[in-house]
Amino acid sequence: MRLKTLHAPTMIEAMKLVRDELGEDAIIVSTSENGRDGVRITAAVETPEPDLDFRATTDGAVIERIGDALDSHRVPRVLTDKIVSIASDLGSTDALQTLAGALDLIFEFSPVTHAAVRHPVLIYGPPGSGKTSAAAKLAARAVVEGAQVAMITTDTVRAGAMQQIEIYGKRLNVAVKMAQEPEELSRLVASLPGAFVIIDTTSVNPYVPQDMARLRRVADAVEAEGLLVMSAGREPLEARDMAAEFRKFAPARMLVTGLDMSRRLGGILSALRASGAAFAEISAMPDIVDGLRPVNSVMLARLLLEISNLREPDSEHDAARFHQARHATGWK
Repeated sequence: MRLKTLHAPTMIEAMKLVRDELGEDAIIVSTSENGRDGVRITAAVETPEPDLDFRATTDGAVIERIGDALDSHRVPRVLTDKIVSIASDLGSTDALQTLAGALDLIFEFSPVTHAAVRHPVLIYGPPGSGKTSAAAKLAARAVVEGAQVAMITTDTVRAGAMQQIEIYGKRLNVAVKMAQEPEELSRLVASLPGAFVIIDTTSVNPYVPQDMARLRRVADAVEAEGLLVMSAGREPLEARDMAAEFRKFAPARMLVTGLDMSRRLGGILSALRASGAAFAEISAMPDIVDGLRPVNSVMLARLLLEISNLREPDSEHDAARFHQARHATGWK
């Protein structure tokens, strides 16, 4: 049996799509009306040669639950259809397992660790995305793991930028340097062999050519792995367009901030898809020492299905790890 999910402005148009795509023998599995996208309809049809097709198909109720979840998070229609289409072929009766499997086939997941990253981490993103706090959180985790850490800022524009990162560095016992020019950045990085170097940059409006040119000069000055920082809660199409602009810098990974202040994650998926980056981390709480969570497909599926959240440590083990990290860094 083959399952397919289709969208149309009206039920009549949706039924016509079903007939055109699957033929007159298609069976309607579920329908859902969505004020934003009109009608979503899931239909099934027996494969022409059942004896030769051994693929299992996912339970219709599971597909409906996944589709409803993606709609509630305002995931754009094209991406929703892709996720649901892949999920339909996975042959599972468990929504979490099915959605996680589909996400794993569409997105990459790769945390930022000093052991995995071979070059300096160049952090960039739009204004208000929380880049400097993200840099401090990465530094804190690396300190806990025993790495030699250095932080560099190229932000000579924002008032108080150097003071903010210096405060973080002092409390983490991490060296902080400022590079006012790309050439100075190159020299500083070369002077730190063996260190896990985190470079915080000036915020960039991706629609302003001067901002993008400034970031380009910084990116070209060092061999680094780009980390795009985006805040959760952005309107999905805006997030997509913004991330598509940052794709010009080929970010290796994306880190999402402000998850504790966002109830819809469609913007995250849109930005991730448009950026071409691997999903690395989620910042779900303000604590610097233990404020990041590496992301995998199961975690993302749980959030989309609203099975769990990441706002607080949810077990004694997590709470113990949190306090251990604070002690290791000396953070008060």
